[in-house]
Amino acid sequence: MGEDGPDSQSASSAEAVEALFEVARGVRSALIVTHDDPDPDAIASAMALAYLLEQRLGLKATLAHGGIIGRAENKAMVRLLSIEIRPLYELDPRKYDVIALVDAQAGAGNVGLSEDITPTVLIDHHSEVQSEVEGVPFADIRTGYGATSTILSSYLKAVGLPPDPRTATALFYGIKSDTMGLARRAGDADVEAYLYLLPLADTKILAQIEQAQVPLAYFRAFERALERTFIYDDVVICSLGSMDWPDLAAEMADFLLRWEGARWIICTGLFDDEIVISVRTNDLEGNAGRVVQEVVSGMGTGGGHDLMAGGRIPLDDQSPRDVVRELRRRFLARLEREESEREKLIQEPLRANLIQ
Repeated sequence: MGEDGPDSQSASSAEAVEALFEVARGVRSALIVTHDDPDPDAIASAMALAYLLEQRLGLKATLAHGGIIGRAENKAMVRLLSIEIRPLYELDPRKYDVIALVDAQAGAGNVGLSEDITPTVLIDHHSEVQSEVEGVPFADIRTGYGATSTILSSYLKAVGLPPDPRTATALFYGIKSDTMGLARRAGDADVEAYLYLLPLADTKILAQIEQAQVPLAYFRAFERALERTFIYDDVVICSLGSMDWPDLAAEMADFLLRWEGARWIICTGLFDDEIVISVRTNDLEGNAGRVVQEVVSGMGTGGGHDLMAGGRIPLDDQSPRDVVRELRRRFLARLEREESEREKLIQEPLRANLIQ
């Protein structure tokens, strides 16, 4: 699987669904697993796959994720759309006849499944560089798509199954968030799915999700982050320290990319004995996913897309400060920037002169 051209989308999706049904038909239980700390695209894709399996095969699936759902918008999405998704540690994957990975791949380092468990189904849009698809009965990886939600939307269209309002809202938000409203890495298939889902989605719930309220700790975390941000020409590096939720690194990276002089944003933070890395770039030739893979080689795992990527480094008794320093050195060397030429984003004298 994995044809990305718009002319082949309907045919390839119809074939994909038939192959998927061959794998899932007749089984009694299915577990759908997202990547750790799932984003809206992962959550929506899991929800849509469960909807498809239940509506067409009568198979009720269990949704699960590793890590936590921490970002305010993601929490609101799960709550407002009544999405039943459980922490993976509460379940025994070996008790399920089918295990599906969505918006993730075995071997990428961001899936909570044991290494000795081979998924039955794999549906994703990320790079195949670190994937392990050998032995997976059904794998559909479409790297030309901006969101895995687009793939699932094409499945529903291929079998003539309109999504219910909850599923349509989730899929629409999954595509919108992963492509920044079709502005980032969106192709014809993403645009088609976006326009198809828009009239089916609940716009009132969408507005509530996108304007989800955040706790006071959110603003305090942002203040600390800005204090720890340094500029190296057009590269911005932010060391967040300890984080209350792992998504903070990605949120900060998205926020800092708005600086008019930025070309690369690198945010790191400590969560659950791991250094979490989030990278953003507006360099269309930058290939952030490849940069992260090269930088974390021998230290941890990472990957992503051309304009956004992430990674994880287990501490393994190392000092967090030492790991962050080494990552900073590697990123700057890879991007050919001088470590000695830096300035703080927030200048202390300016802060001191503010009228209280």
